[in-house]
Amino acid sequence: MKRNHRILLLIPVAILMIAFSSFSGGGKDKFVGYQKLENDSYLRMITKGKGTTTVDTGGAVFIKIKFITINDSAFIDVNEESHSPSYPMRVDKPTYKGDFLDIFAKLHVGDSAAFFIRLDSAKQNYPGEFEFEPQFDTMEYLGFAVKVDSMYSREKVIELRAKADAEQKIQQEKMEKIQVVMQPIQENARNKEPKLKLKDASLLKKYLKDNPGFMLLPDENGMYYKETVTGTGPALATGMVVGVMYMGKYLDGTIFDANTLIKEQEPMYFHLGVDPMIQGFTDGVARMKVGGKSTFIIPPVMGYNDSLTRVFDVELISAK
Repeated sequence: MKRNHRILLLIPVAILMIAFSSFSGGGKDKFVGYQKLENDSYLRMITKGKGTTTVDTGGAVFIKIKFITINDSAFIDVNEESHSPSYPMRVDKPTYKGDFLDIFAKLHVGDSAAFFIRLDSAKQNYPGEFEFEPQFDTMEYLGFAVKVDSMYSREKVIELRAKADAEQKIQQEKMEKIQVVMQPIQENARNKEPKLKLKDASLLKKYLKDNPGFMLLPDENGMYYKETVTGTGPALATGMVVGVMYMGKYLDGTIFDANTLIKEQEPMYFHLGVDPMIQGFTDGVARMKVGGKSTFIIPPVMGYNDSLTRVFDVELISAK
């Protein structure tokens, strides 16, 4: 099933194309205990919540949701697949009575329910939104098991969207300012690279002589490390989200990258040892503690494999 803009957090179509028990037939005998709705849809309230209002058109519900077969067998847990404890979904105007949006609009906060809609009706009224692998396209009913955790009114959704749009505009303006500063710096660095490659070894020797205190790390790659400010707290672990401020330079002092040059720049966040960073940068940050500052001298083999040694001045801002 492919969801459109109504879903605030999209479900990849591939997730829904998984094997589950096939079935045929369907009808009243399949829905004992269910209330029959319009257009051959069926609803069964499992738990009545404390909510007193339903979501208005254009509002949003935050739900726990599983897709189920006609035999009440769950074949996908949307929250688990989307890593969302409470899945957000905007509730637009139903296309027809008894469709999935129409049923969501009947629920209150705290309600849990199961309901089924005819798949052929869903396909007809929502072209392209309910797509399964060919062997499953003949299902008669598609089921939902849901619990409503909370909801936003249409006005709240509009308010949040306006805030998000405003924040996006601010971020765009920041990026434009950063680009104005960084573009000439990066162009200058690129122009110097060919000559720097020819004398990288001699520049490294001079840099170490002019900047004492570096420790050669115990590996065969030739990476150097120097702590300039000692941080505090526990050692970092793989998978932590770390935030760093940094400046990257060549051995002659030419800056090629940084997030410390203007106030609009923010820390760079990444999952330590998980996100694709150059190995030397990851290894250097892994030795730090929050609040600490260090300098790494990263050989080409631990950097970009381009015959250029790089120097990074790094401050570890946060680690979670």
